[in-house]
Amino acid sequence: MKKTKRLVLWVIYLIILMVLTVRIFSQIFPQTFYELTVLVTKTPQPTVEQPLVTPKPDRESISIVWLADTQAMVYREYVKALKSMGTWIVDQKQAQNVQYVIQTGDAVDNGFSPRQWDTFDVLYDLLKDELPYLPVAGNHDLGVKLGDYSAYLERPYIKEYPKERSFADGKAVYDTFSVGGTDFLLIGVGWNAEEEAAQWVNNVLAAHEDYVAILVTHSYIKQDGSFAEHGEEIHDSIIKNNANVRLVLSGHARGSGARIEEFDDNGDGEPDRRVYALMYNYQNYDLKCGQLRILTFDPVKRSIQVTTYSPYTDIYYKDGYFKSVTFTLEDAF
Repeated sequence: MKKTKRLVLWVIYLIILMVLTVRIFSQIFPQTFYELTVLVTKTPQPTVEQPLVTPKPDRESISIVWLADTQAMVYREYVKALKSMGTWIVDQKQAQNVQYVIQTGDAVDNGFSPRQWDTFDVLYDLLKDELPYLPVAGNHDLGVKLGDYSAYLERPYIKEYPKERSFADGKAVYDTFSVGGTDFLLIGVGWNAEEEAAQWVNNVLAAHEDYVAILVTHSYIKQDGSFAEHGEEIHDSIIKNNANVRLVLSGHARGSGARIEEFDDNGDGEPDRRVYALMYNYQNYDLKCGQLRILTFDPVKRSIQVTTYSPYTDIYYKDGYFKSVTFTLEDAF
């Protein structure tokens, strides 16, 4: 009985001692005591794991604006039409996700006329700091019968073109871009440089065999789809030998037209590749001008939608082959 009473007294003594110790400690170190109290009494929160978010692949459509022969507008100094084209392209940069501007030659009527290049620059100067521009020379850019590249090669956008992506200082050029995981090669060959540049073009195509190639040239087909000047040469030396060429764009001939051709690349008797060749050159001599083409690449459907429009007249123009202001190239890449 005495042992039990003694044990109870010891327990009481220890409790009193602990209470006194805590009170003294809290008075001497109040901040530390508070932090310890919060740490001990705080209710632990359950851990919520954030779900892993897999980035969606970039499947957004992009557009390329295609300029054809602007020579008549330049020659007649239709400055308002040229300005409206440049302004519209820049305004559509976000709305239509415009990534590139290409031109299939004959920017001017006489490449040795500084006045004409100044007039063309009303359009070009609106683009130069906004979008990449890939042109090829047309026969008028070279002085028509002169066939002289000297003035054309002095154009700032040609002189400044990266040497590793050009042939003979700019007679042929190339660039690349991507759409929704598909890589594209833009390769352009100027007037009368087709034979001279053929081997270089073939080498570039071979080095980019996994890219979908778009060939830009001044003259390839006529309105009825038959070969224009240099067309058969380009077909035989470049297009039929490179399985990655899927689209050919040209101007020069009047009007608009197309040629759709199937190629048996592996020699098994079955078509392996469809190549679309498009040509347009409205070049109206009156004020019904300002046409440009918008090529919209859909990476999901692997198609290209083509629309011809003039921001100057606010008119859509029918294609001579497809008989529509808007048409779609299926299985285009």
